[in-house]
Amino acid sequence: MAQEVEFPYPAIPDEVEEPEARLSYMLDHFWQHYTFADPTEANQRVGEQGLVDFCSLMQQADSLAAARAAQVLADSLRAYPVARSFFEEQMERYLADPESPLCNDEVYAHLLRAWPQTAQRRWLVGQLVKNRVGTVATDILVMLNDERRCRLCEVEAPLTLIVFFDPDCERCHWLEVQMAEEPLIGQNPRVCVVRKRVDELHGEYFVPHTPSLYLLDAEKRVVLKGVSLPAVLQALQP
Repeated sequence: MAQEVEFPYPAIPDEVEEPEARLSYMLDHFWQHYTFADPTEANQRVGEQGLVDFCSLMQQADSLAAARAAQVLADSLRAYPVARSFFEEQMERYLADPESPLCNDEVYAHLLRAWPQTAQRRWLVGQLVKNRVGTVATDILVMLNDERRCRLCEVEAPLTLIVFFDPDCERCHWLEVQMAEEPLIGQNPRVCVVRKRVDELHGEYFVPHTPSLYLLDAEKRVVLKGVSLPAVLQALQP
């Protein structure tokens, strides 16, 4: 059996000592030893492994470093349409799927901005940057557990969990059962669960999948956005 080839990570020079500088160097030079011209399945598996680690590093970087790293990757792919198509599919798979542990709108937006621009990509970036983590969530009318309606800004709780759902979505119904049985949510006095039908939205939030969960702090700042239940439960662990 052929030995699995590992991604050719760059070596960080010893003189680069500060953590931020090391991260920046790694991102800037991440792809310098990878062969984009090789379209074989084995090399694509190596590239996929690299992309997962690259996106994880981008999540740790500041906005400027992440944007620069995204541009380096896009420039490296410019002459290789087969590789560019493959990487584009993997980006969507890992960064846009709420079930993916790598799901991250900020990283996805950085990469899409660096990609060759189309009307669809510009639209998607505009959607991804709505209600960014750390910003105050857009105020909307939501439904409480007793089916009363109120403004999101009127909810008084240390944490607010918004459930965006489609009434015809089986997964949404199953999520309700899971949340009711989960002590960290159903029996947690710190968490107020509110709901919003996606067909009642008017563009305030980008909800490409249902169910979709947003976790907000006491000031209604976004802590988690567009995630699935496991990510919320991890954040709620004492």
